[in-house]
Amino acid sequence: MKKIRLSQLYSASGTGLGYQISSYIMMRNLEGTTNRVWEVGNNSYKAFRNTFSNEINVVPDYNKVKPDKILSLDDEIGFNELCVQLESDKDIELIELDIYPTPKNITSPSSPLFSSLKRTLTFKDDVYTAAHDFRSKFDGEVIAMHVRRGDFADIANGMFLCGEDYFNDALSRLPQDLPVLIFTNDKDSVISDHALIASDPARFTFVTDLYNDNELSDCDYGQELDRLVDINGNCRFDYKMALAEIVKREMGMVPPYDVLKKEMKRIISELSPVYTRKLKKNLYNYSVDLCLMTMCDHHIISNSTYSLWGTELSGLTKQVVYPKYWMQGHEDDMTLKTDLGDYDQTKDIAHLFVSKPNFQGLANPDPRSFIVVN
Repeated sequence: MKKIRLSQLYSASGTGLGYQISSYIMMRNLEGTTNRVWEVGNNSYKAFRNTFSNEINVVPDYNKVKPDKILSLDDEIGFNELCVQLESDKDIELIELDIYPTPKNITSPSSPLFSSLKRTLTFKDDVYTAAHDFRSKFDGEVIAMHVRRGDFADIANGMFLCGEDYFNDALSRLPQDLPVLIFTNDKDSVISDHALIASDPARFTFVTDLYNDNELSDCDYGQELDRLVDINGNCRFDYKMALAEIVKREMGMVPPYDVLKKEMKRIISELSPVYTRKLKKNLYNYSVDLCLMTMCDHHIISNSTYSLWGTELSGLTKQVVYPKYWMQGHEDDMTLKTDLGDYDQTKDIAHLFVSKPNFQGLANPDPRSFIVVN
């Protein structure tokens, strides 16, 4: 059986759980279409594997076996053209794809596999239980509001930043009497942003740590682990990488491996019981937050694939408000734009997700363009 790989990206932005779900959908689609077997390395797709119980073909000697061909493709290529490219290389034993999964290339709109793959995605028991227990505290409908900050705050990442004007406008389009759950990858910054909840503070609940009854644990090391894992992809969404980063910061250097390992064990011994359990069982905020998002009835999303999957995997979604502006630009165009006029960039990029009757797009001018520097 011939094989296929995806060159997994690791960067500060855009390689988290949303990206990894898209990767899973695309590669499973390709398996079913090309009859190749998708294989991954032992340390790959950790965010996905920490979240879902779906099996992935993990190959122990992944790094020892080099691909026979690396197929580099434009991210804008469609799924059908991707299949054509693979068909032209059908005699090659092991192909590694170099492409970023997007809503345009992860599936064909007519593919029956897309719907079936979504249905088979199953959250792990611990993840589902924590999300379900918290959702059960709300008797009626709720609104999920995803505020993407952290990595997106850096203009170098090339993304629009959704500000309070967008979120307030979005809230005005949805039922006014429903509670709002605020999800974010940058809890410190968003919780302190009082403008987001100024209209009616009692209506809003910040989702902090559902493995601790939505309370921030009184454990400095534990909170720093979550912060490093959630805020961007530098620690590859993995506690061990975050532990190593804390040690390196405290020592001001990269220590020898034996010292690093000893210091990591020391930090683990000082964690609260909540965080000891989270590390032992690989329980991450990004997993349970996404699961809870899928249990909500209305959604206000950010320009994030994590947001998109939060709505796509929900069987309850009644109304979704999305931002029209997605990307500021790439490295060759770092000019900070206020808006993109009437252009619905998100519908162009994520047509597969947002071109539905219950989705409405709103302008989301970037608040960073209004900052005056004296």
